[in-house]
Amino acid sequence: MLKEIAYTLYSYTVAHPVQTQVIVLVALLVYYLVVYPVTSPLWKVPGPYIHRISYIPCYNAQRNGTWIARVHELHKKYGSVVLLSPNEVSVNGDPKFINDIYVKNFPKSKFYENFRNHGFKDNIFASLENDRHRKYKKLINNLYNKTAIFSKENHTRSVLLETADKLVETVGKESPSIEVFTLFGALAMDVVSRFELGRTNGTNLLDGFADRRIIVSHREVSSMGFWTTLMPNFLWDYAATKTILQAADDICNFQLNLYKFAEKNLTSNGKNLTTLETLKKNGLEGEYAYSFLTDNLFAGHETTAVQLTYLCYELSRPANYKMQQKLREELHKAFPDGEIDLETVDNLPYLNALLTENGRVHTSIPGAEPRVVDKPYLVDNMVIPQGTIISCLPYSFHRTEGVFPEPDKFLPERWIINNEQDKWRVKQQEKYMMPFGKGVRMCLGMNLAMIEMKIAIAKLYWHYSSTIDETWCRVLNDAKPIKMGGGDDGTTDQDKMRMYDWYTTRPLYDECWLKWERL
Repeated sequence: MLKEIAYTLYSYTVAHPVQTQVIVLVALLVYYLVVYPVTSPLWKVPGPYIHRISYIPCYNAQRNGTWIARVHELHKKYGSVVLLSPNEVSVNGDPKFINDIYVKNFPKSKFYENFRNHGFKDNIFASLENDRHRKYKKLINNLYNKTAIFSKENHTRSVLLETADKLVETVGKESPSIEVFTLFGALAMDVVSRFELGRTNGTNLLDGFADRRIIVSHREVSSMGFWTTLMPNFLWDYAATKTILQAADDICNFQLNLYKFAEKNLTSNGKNLTTLETLKKNGLEGEYAYSFLTDNLFAGHETTAVQLTYLCYELSRPANYKMQQKLREELHKAFPDGEIDLETVDNLPYLNALLTENGRVHTSIPGAEPRVVDKPYLVDNMVIPQGTIISCLPYSFHRTEGVFPEPDKFLPERWIINNEQDKWRVKQQEKYMMPFGKGVRMCLGMNLAMIEMKIAIAKLYWHYSSTIDETWCRVLNDAKPIKMGGGDDGTTDQDKMRMYDWYTTRPLYDECWLKWERL
């Protein structure tokens, strides 16, 4: 019987080749356009139909820099669960999702493998398996806790204070008008490189204007994020311009020179070990150690620079100038002689409110943190099957309307606690916040970054006032929220400071010119 059917089909194919091709094509189309999506275990998950049958809309929107804004709008339209592609969903609006996915620690997706360095060597951020991540984190976690950073016996305290003083000095030399995005990148690189490699082994980019070109090179390579993380590796070389290829070479040489110099000048003698020394002590040397260091240097300078840039910009906007005055009053009251110490600056209410609100509105990593469902996961009476990619979008969680009134506005007062009701409200808001991620995989350098930013802002605004440079662009007097992605002509400060729509954000035009006046 089967032989007869097979023979009949073969005979028909030979006799009618064109008709056969049409039939096969129609059958394939019916399968991919109807049968496959209807029989998919994600059929009940709401979302655009095109997302059920193709990855192209997802990839194309990321290539065009519109994906985060698009996913945010999809959640507004479809609700808390949205289908992003045939095997990926986004969840939003309920902190339970954050707890289930990140605190309970679903495994990372293969997206993170693209953050391996120096010959595809692994590191903490790029490790997919939870057991491997725990092993890596255990090696250096003690270096990053708050007690170690604040210790008076640790070189980190001196690095933080010395670098902040150098920032104040540099602003005095280069003012009135300074492009602060690059300046803050230099500050952050100086801090993180000295933390990782040793007080005398890191960079001195604040001292040399020309040396800051390496910060620009990092941004140029970061602009290739789509090709780095979502496309086959061989396409990167074809997509990259000569400028970006040169920037990649410059970064590689910069890193290797830095690491090799530090390896020759280890000075801790077994006390207060740096990251480099700790890795070496645990058997990670050469490119295996370099991958860890590169990940920390890249993330540690870029995200901090973004945060400092947006906070100083917000404080410099005409409509927000009272915020700058309020901050300065707090600083002058806490430090009447200008001597800023870590313990006091760490607990200033208004400074903390400014940084928290900045991390909400202008979070450095607004993009999704993809994880893999490791066992069937029930969401809104829908079962998300094992193997599905699932994520929360920090940009959207930070704009949950029922939790954050006027969610797009920069309002630091929402974090001020004056009574028990405020305390309860802030506690609820914190459940929706993930500027450094959440759970055991959250940013390892969070404590370092936070105190670094607090000292830098405190030192700057104790000594200076800032405004937006009116020769850079037309400065608007209103307090309209800064938008995500492109769309305007770049003539106003609000256009210039639009947030780049990608996994990690930055000012859309890669610059922010502020004028500084000594008080």
